[in-house]
Amino acid sequence: MSTQELSPVPRQPGARAQFWLGATAGIIAGIIASALMLLLSFTLGSISLPEALGSAIALALPLPIFSFLHDALGAGAKHDLFYIVLIGQCLIFALFGGLCELVVDRLSTQLKRSYRNEQGELSYNIGIVFAIVLWLFSGFVFLPLSGAGIFGASLASGVFNTMLSLALVGLIFGLLFIFVQNWLTWRNWQRASTQGDQLAEMSAEHVTQRRAFLRNGLIVVGLSAFGFAAWRFISNGLLGGSASLPSSTAQTNLVQQYQSKITPPPTPNYGTLQTLPQQTPYITPNDSYYIVSKNLTSDPTVNGSSWSMTIDGLVEKPYTLNYSQLTALPRKTQNESMMCISNEVGGNYMSNATWEGVPLKDLLQKTGSIKPGATKVVLYAADSYSDSIHLAKALEPTTMVAVRMNGVTLPDGHGYPARLLVPGIYGMKHVKWITHIQIVDTDYQGYWQQNGWSDSAVLKMTSRIDTPISGSNISANKPTYIAGVAFSGNKGISQVDVSTDEGKTWTIATLQRPLSNLTWVLWQVPWQPASGSYSIMVRAIDLEGNVQDPHQAPPLPDGSSGYHTVNVTVS
Repeated sequence: MSTQELSPVPRQPGARAQFWLGATAGIIAGIIASALMLLLSFTLGSISLPEALGSAIALALPLPIFSFLHDALGAGAKHDLFYIVLIGQCLIFALFGGLCELVVDRLSTQLKRSYRNEQGELSYNIGIVFAIVLWLFSGFVFLPLSGAGIFGASLASGVFNTMLSLALVGLIFGLLFIFVQNWLTWRNWQRASTQGDQLAEMSAEHVTQRRAFLRNGLIVVGLSAFGFAAWRFISNGLLGGSASLPSSTAQTNLVQQYQSKITPPPTPNYGTLQTLPQQTPYITPNDSYYIVSKNLTSDPTVNGSSWSMTIDGLVEKPYTLNYSQLTALPRKTQNESMMCISNEVGGNYMSNATWEGVPLKDLLQKTGSIKPGATKVVLYAADSYSDSIHLAKALEPTTMVAVRMNGVTLPDGHGYPARLLVPGIYGMKHVKWITHIQIVDTDYQGYWQQNGWSDSAVLKMTSRIDTPISGSNISANKPTYIAGVAFSGNKGISQVDVSTDEGKTWTIATLQRPLSNLTWVLWQVPWQPASGSYSIMVRAIDLEGNVQDPHQAPPLPDGSSGYHTVNVTVS
């Protein structure tokens, strides 16, 4: 028996087997390339394709669908979307790898030129070609379709940064793909060469098994993603999330009895509050201050030494200043609370801090004069976010560009080097990481307004019960407290009312005197309940006499409204 009979040359695998071999190599290389892409995004602010696509999907969703997903999944929906897109990107890499295997063999047949060696291994030149194809596709097709422009021209990362990072990621994918594909091919060839036809048949069986494994794996991934979304829907949507509202009967009575304004406004019932561990502190520590942004993964980290801010548009003398020049300007201290427009009734996307900054009016006055016809001020951020406020609002003395927060330099997550403060308007207008301020004569619509959120974004008065917690059990006939916060943007709080009988009667709460009328107010009511079940609700009245609206509304598009309610058992 000859040596050739002992070690037959392995047969070239069929098209399906070749596709799945390429797909296996593609997904392995794709996972590593995706990890590198995220690393570059986190550390250098480079392009993240999943984030670009996720943002495009979020903006493209019809308003009813966006509202449904927001209500069902909560503010964390953007992270869920990112993970789904990231998984999709890895699967696209797998598909690309499988198709590349077939394309190479087709070209070999048509051009009568082999791109493989005797063992079926591909040349690394093929990997470089693949990298170039991916680079061109991402820059000239994918990014423009996602609204980022050719090679991310409209992104803060810039064209050069995007081109360089995509080239690096593409090259890593292409070379890794060839490496993994050749390793898988060599392993199959070695098995067939050393163990004969029987092992070759077993190898074919293993290919079939791998194909089944990948197919089943995709099914598992899909079902897992669906199951996770369903779980988020049940836990956040059907179970009510952070919002707890009155019963239907109580709600009807509240709306019928609602008086929108009291004249004259009530005199605030200021007093000393008891120290309660469950009550929100008046000043929110920086690491506890709520953070919401459009970014699916990482927010930008801005280098203050190279940062600059340009003020231009319809002004006489445009100018640019750096961080040292901004912080050298006269500053003012301002106590101000902030609330996200996506905050549910009774939600936690609301915080308070002591800020230091330069009034925006002073910065605009340095341009000389504003030209006739100007109506809005547009603010652009380092993460490509933008929004606008009306010129009259920009010129109010409390609207300012903040550089310090609670006695320290503005933290990265809260907008370093500079962020806008605009009291009386929801948090999405408080633009972080400002790089450009432009005066315009158009009705500019910002990032969230393009997705259906309010442009005026006037903050709705709200109040929240911090203690007791809904569903808790309280000891009967023992002194306790009902406590929480109330907030009305830039109109202050004159009175907080608490009801323990679904709005039939109300008790006036004691208020802690705030440091300014731009902040929330802490309140308390002493309570010594008898045994029974109670539905506790709260409402607020501002310093102008406006009464909090009991009509129930979701956050989208104008901010939530209604009375926060907690249900407790006393025994």
